[in-house]
Amino acid sequence: MLLDKTVRKNLDGEYIVIHANQLKEGVEYAKHLKIAQIQIRGFLGHENTESKVDFKEFEKLSDYLKIISLSTIENVINIESIYSLQNLEKIYLEKQKFSIDISNFHKIKHLGTEYWKGLVNFNEAYSLQSLVLTKFSNTNLRELSKLQNLKVLHVYNSKIETLDGIENLPLEELALVKNNSLENIQAIKNLEILKDLLIEKCKKIDDYESIEEIKDKVNVRIIK
Repeated sequence: MLLDKTVRKNLDGEYIVIHANQLKEGVEYAKHLKIAQIQIRGFLGHENTESKVDFKEFEKLSDYLKIISLSTIENVINIESIYSLQNLEKIYLEKQKFSIDISNFHKIKHLGTEYWKGLVNFNEAYSLQSLVLTKFSNTNLRELSKLQNLKVLHVYNSKIETLDGIENLPLEELALVKNNSLENIQAIKNLEILKDLLIEKCKKIDDYESIEEIKDKVNVRIIK
């Protein structure tokens, strides 16, 4: 298969797509372009689907890569080499079979991820300003309480029952979507600088009194 050399654009800027079985060639091309964003996707085609995906290749991009997106990748070796990407500011992750310690990325500002047990220490990535979390398995958000730079939080399709843990965060934007176990949203009234709130299809919430208290200063959208 020929390497896809198309330079695409999204809200984060220019990027290229690299399939896992073309990681070496794709990284070389990204290095040639000095591009700041790459998307790593699964194996292309049906050839060499058992071949190893060597993350050591990422070391070649450590100087200028700022944004990475990882689809579910199989057969990874030298996983620790991803930590060479110390200029990463935005990371997008699907569920992986390996563990990744988010606190090792000291410049990270945004994390968009599906939660799995191998997602380690994202609650200790203290530089995080924005977090989009899907399928979070905890019943509360206390694990986020130390993220004192967090301004934007979106939680989707998760098992949270309460928002306990966010009351002292400097949140300006909060989105809660399809969290079907969520009932207690009292913590919202303690978010003193909140500007935007979206609650969508969280079917167990029936007490919106705490929301009424903040409607005069917060842009509130409730979609039942």
